[in-house]
Amino acid sequence: MPTAQDILAAAQRWELLRKRRAKETLRSVFRVDGRYVAKKFEIPLDVRRYRRPWLAEDACLRRLDGRGAPRTCGWFEETEADQRVVWLVKEFVAGAPVETFAATDLPAVARLLAGVHAQAVMTDDASAGNFLRTLDGDLQFLDFGRAKWFRRPGLGFDLHVGWELAKLRREGFRGDAPLWNAFVPLYFAALGGSRLRRARILAACSVSGALRMARKFCQGKSPRS
Repeated sequence: MPTAQDILAAAQRWELLRKRRAKETLRSVFRVDGRYVAKKFEIPLDVRRYRRPWLAEDACLRRLDGRGAPRTCGWFEETEADQRVVWLVKEFVAGAPVETFAATDLPAVARLLAGVHAQAVMTDDASAGNFLRTLDGDLQFLDFGRAKWFRRPGLGFDLHVGWELAKLRREGFRGDAPLWNAFVPLYFAALGGSRLRRARILAACSVSGALRMARKFCQGKSPRS
């Protein structure tokens, strides 16, 4: 696979997909030559403290190596005027974001998420729109901008998995209890592991949901918002 620098140096077609500012960083996403996605991070040179999401995203995609996610082509940094510019390049996967999950999607969702977790990676953003239905009908996870990786599975990782599943239940399944109840055994069948591990993941999921509802209540907001 060509390097990120080589891909961008030879690029002929650029399509801006989105642009937004997150604190000190201006983030832009491009489709390049219909084959790659390039993320551009622009940070003023005089800013000394800033997030580096490209490091975790590249590391997570390297660990997954195309299993349920695009492959990374790497990242590089350069300077433009008074800006520090970082480029992260990965494969473009054609398809459409999932709007809502149906019962028929659950086996694929379970296999995909369990496969990601089996590599000690958590997406930290398991909402329906971050799942892509590819042209051949498979599912991939697209956005690893908030992802985290761990050296190996363990108690700390399992707690994070529980929090991730709580977000999937809330934002992926939109609180649909029948979908969630059907998903859980499929997920654990794909993930494997002991009964103790399954119990602590589910406990972390429940605690995460309860803490979020308590926080919303204390803020005077609807617990379901």
